[in-house]
Amino acid sequence: MKKFSSIVSLFFFSFLFLNQAMAMEIAVVDTNKIFEESKPGKEVVEYLNSIQKDMIKKLETIEEKRKKVENDESKKDLLANIEKEMQATAYEAQTKIQATQESVFAIISSKLIETIEKYRKENKITVILHATDTISFDNKIDITDKIMQEFNKVQIDFEKELNKK
Repeated sequence: MKKFSSIVSLFFFSFLFLNQAMAMEIAVVDTNKIFEESKPGKEVVEYLNSIQKDMIKKLETIEEKRKKVENDESKKDLLANIEKEMQATAYEAQTKIQATQESVFAIISSKLIETIEKYRKENKITVILHATDTISFDNKIDITDKIMQEFNKVQIDFEKELNKK
């Protein structure tokens, strides 16, 4: 009788576990595609390009000053100072661009995660996996386009967000 009771219990719990597993909703999303093709992803690229252009303008202005004095022997000291300024500005530009890239990526990543989490909760999905980390999946569970639609609605003011930090 104990054996029968154990077998029935095992069967019952296995059935409950199987039912629970079958009720689990799983989805995959390709965040790389979203970063590349979404409106906020494209805005990040534009924002970073604008910063880079500003830095290039600064360097070009210094280069013009350098060219004006480079052949004048009486202005060697000035030329040396201009070259130092140019090196310092180039280093500053590189540092600023790199720091801004990291900060902006953190901002957009955070916003994307918020969007994914909101979608997961609203659609009662148990787990969302990254598509590139998943060996194989049925395209029916790929929600990349749906997440992209939601993410495209997100407005990000990078200047405002960067000034918060």
